[in-house]
Amino acid sequence: MAVEVAAPLLMLAEKEENAEIREFWDLSKGVTYTMNFPELVGKYCVGVGFPGWLFTADEQGHMNLFHLFSRTLINLPDMDMLQGFAFQEELGCDRITYVQKALLSSDPLSSTDDYVLALIQGYPRTFAFWRPGSKSFTSVDSTIPYCAFSDVTWHDGHFYGVSFMGNIVILDFTSDYYSTTAARVIMSQIPPRVACSNKVYIVYSMGELLVINRDGCHNFEEGDDSYGVKQFRVYKINDSSYEEVKDLGNRALFLGFSATLAVEPPPGCQGNRIYFTDDCREAYFCMERGGGKDMGVYNLLDGTIVPHYTGQSYHKLTPPLWV
Repeated sequence: MAVEVAAPLLMLAEKEENAEIREFWDLSKGVTYTMNFPELVGKYCVGVGFPGWLFTADEQGHMNLFHLFSRTLINLPDMDMLQGFAFQEELGCDRITYVQKALLSSDPLSSTDDYVLALIQGYPRTFAFWRPGSKSFTSVDSTIPYCAFSDVTWHDGHFYGVSFMGNIVILDFTSDYYSTTAARVIMSQIPPRVACSNKVYIVYSMGELLVINRDGCHNFEEGDDSYGVKQFRVYKINDSSYEEVKDLGNRALFLGFSATLAVEPPPGCQGNRIYFTDDCREAYFCMERGGGKDMGVYNLLDGTIVPHYTGQSYHKLTPPLWV
């Protein structure tokens, strides 16, 4: 995403009582907004990179794009149209959370028919794509070497995906017709620190392709809530190598259970910071309260972490996320 994007709101988790009421925390102003969204009750939600837009899914496998501020609803093909999805074999939250990440190439409100939705889906987390009017998804797993993808970003007609091992793949959408043969690997020489990280994110910002790794996403015993990030590392991609970035200048990164964003920080936010939410599903999924523990602001210059939202907000299906 471009750095001109405004700082996102933090959508807090659905509450057991009054599930239709959702709260949104504005960290730039330090205030919380309350809105009524019956459309989101019981839904799995993922931020898709444009203000107010969410990808949603329910237990029946229905999927949509939903815009919070206009309440625009875009119906997507059902989950059973995704390659590899078997409705009877996927159970409970494994079914509803089959899509791990989602990203829009442009805002559907301004590009009604000219946008692409990218999904990271299933296991081992392969790519699928959808265009408006399509009755199914295009899967590209057959053209990419076997690996699980962690995140995806968009720039200038191309999706860039990064795997958990740090491999980067580019998918070309500059032509009117997309062919699965357009996928190609552009990075395979991975620093050990990237390959050994727990989570890997990717974003395009100010002419640079940035890869961010996050540690501390796993607990050591089932039910143990000691998980939590201790360090982020940021790298930029130079042709065929990773170069560590220790100073982002007047940029802030927002990442977690949503599309990764790079922004020029508005009042109330600071540059050289990573604003993160709990993205450690492997750790919190086995805990009764769910995710929401591992959130904060990481200072890239000195490695310190301070909280952003200081309240309590937990959920197993959809913990707090940036929208």
